[in-house]
Amino acid sequence: MAHHIYHTRGIILGSVPIGESNRFYKIFTEELGLVGASAQAIREGKSKLRYALQNYSWIFVDLVRGKEVWRITSAREEDVGVVVKHNGNLLKPFARICALVLRLVHGEVRDDALFQELLNVAKFLDLGIIPGKLVASFEALVAVRILVQQGYLEPIPYQKYVNTREFSVEMLEAFEPLCAQAIIDINNALHESHL
Repeated sequence: MAHHIYHTRGIILGSVPIGESNRFYKIFTEELGLVGASAQAIREGKSKLRYALQNYSWIFVDLVRGKEVWRITSAREEDVGVVVKHNGNLLKPFARICALVLRLVHGEVRDDALFQELLNVAKFLDLGIIPGKLVASFEALVAVRILVQQGYLEPIPYQKYVNTREFSVEMLEAFEPLCAQAIIDINNALHESHL
């Protein structure tokens, strides 16, 4: 019996090694939502997939449903997030944003708004225009948007920042005075939701 191959784009939120040469990935996909997928022999030197399947990579991936988990049959890296992956000052906040998504999203449920938000975040970071002093504000703003969208945070204090999906340095400068309160609200929302 032939297995259906699902073609989708996604972002690798994290991964763990399995056995001697395999790896298990958490991929937030455009078509399927959050999936757990394994790649066979990925840690071997001859693996063609190992370059595309790096944490925080945006990929086009082919998946086949296995008995217990998805299996990755092929993948290629997208031209998004390249600057982020090679800049530690941008990668650290992006990694924390990915960790937040992993905490909030459970199961294979398509979420176009969240997927687009993450894509917009990566594209804006790729521009490399965020001054270092505004990186914390950017991370807090993204967390606020995600928590509001997922229903964990009241939008009213941040209305003008969550009603758009765009980012700009000017927006981050305007958000900067709210950053400290936003961090308190983010932590409270996560604590109250037991996430």
